[in-house]
Amino acid sequence: MHIAIVEDEKVISKRIEKVLVDGFAERGIEVNTSSFGTSKAFIHAASRHTLDLVILDWHLPDGSGIALLNWMKAYLQVIPAVVMVTLRQEESDIIQALDAGADDFISKPFRPRELAARAYASTRRHSLRAPNLAQQNTLEFGRIKLNLKHETAHVDGEGVSLTRQELRLAFLLLDQLGSPLSRSYLYEHVWGKSDPPSTRTLDVHIHRVRKKLKLTSEFGWNLISVYGYGYRLQALDEQPYEPVADP
Repeated sequence: MHIAIVEDEKVISKRIEKVLVDGFAERGIEVNTSSFGTSKAFIHAASRHTLDLVILDWHLPDGSGIALLNWMKAYLQVIPAVVMVTLRQEESDIIQALDAGADDFISKPFRPRELAARAYASTRRHSLRAPNLAQQNTLEFGRIKLNLKHETAHVDGEGVSLTRQELRLAFLLLDQLGSPLSRSYLYEHVWGKSDPPSTRTLDVHIHRVRKKLKLTSEFGWNLISVYGYGYRLQALDEQPYEPVADP
């Protein structure tokens, strides 16, 4: 999970980072955090990376948290869960933040365990984009069936040989059909690291998955590169989606 902390006070930012890393670890979730002291720095990163959660201060040196909420709604195709953490505490402030799109609002000084719990709850309510691959093992979409537990893939009932990385990559693309996924996000959830194994590794795997699962226009799919960002899988026509419960 990738968490962005938008806070110009470095001491507070570091404290929030530790609270979230420890709090999510208690819940069995490993997180990567990125800290930003200005709106400009956050916008630069959010335009290029998929974020799961944003911890957002109201007052920033070059703008406001409310303005960033509006920017995310206007320009991000995949909007992360957002928790406002701020000195402001009036009821009108809370209403303004929630109306602008924040999932929760916490006034400083915050209680560490409460912040971690509220952040976690916000990601759950927000239907966190990163699929829980440990719990959701089977996915069927049209003629394609994937099973992570048994590491199998089928197209039109016939078995298809995929490597573990190819299977996880295909699962992510289908599970989040229509959403643009950043390269760093795919590296993290397929290879378990935010830094790319090599500059061409992802592209090669995309090519193999497209070919093996027939994710081409001829079969009703469009797997495209999103310039400067990552990849997106689109269905060209209506196909039935059935997430299947694990046996």
